Amino acid sequence: MTRNLTKFFLVSCLVLISIKGVRAQVNPRWKALGAMTAYGAAGGALLGTASLAFGSSGRAIFKGASLGLYAGIIFGSYIVISHAYKKHQRENPTPKENYYPDTQSPYEDGDESENDSFFYWNPSVEQALQQNREDSRDIRPSLIRGNSKFDLNFSLPLINFTF
Repeated sequence: MTRNLTKFFLVSCLVLISIKGVRAQVNPRWKALGAMTAYGAAGGALLGTASLAFGSSGRAIFKGASLGLYAGIIFGSYIVISHAYKKHQRENPTPKENYYPDTQSPYEDGDESENDSFFYWNPSVEQALQQNREDSRDIRPSLIRGNSKFDLNFSLPLINFTF
């Protein structure tokens, strides 16, 4: 009996060694989707296991694995679809000659319109803007008691950087 068992074991080992490994090629998209799904299920199962510490039932592990499986499918699908979309955009670029068809740019060649002066610096307009800024600085909260005026300025340091 032992001799027959040894022969069977040796013959089966020789057969397994002599068989060439057949490799099936898996589409990388399906491989990535499967990996994301497996990671999601494993992560969900771990979160379900962690929820046992808070007094949940034993089914929480399987609920977590199920939710993680769905999350992995959704995230893996997003990754695969966005990669395929970016690859398609790289292979088939669309020309962007007239990106905004209804607008005119001052930088394009063409006839000059009356609105071109808007794009150039005008010292008198700048001076008026500066005067308005200086006038608006006097609009601050203040407290008037009697004949004296007290400014109500305060600061609150929120960020302190030290190098």
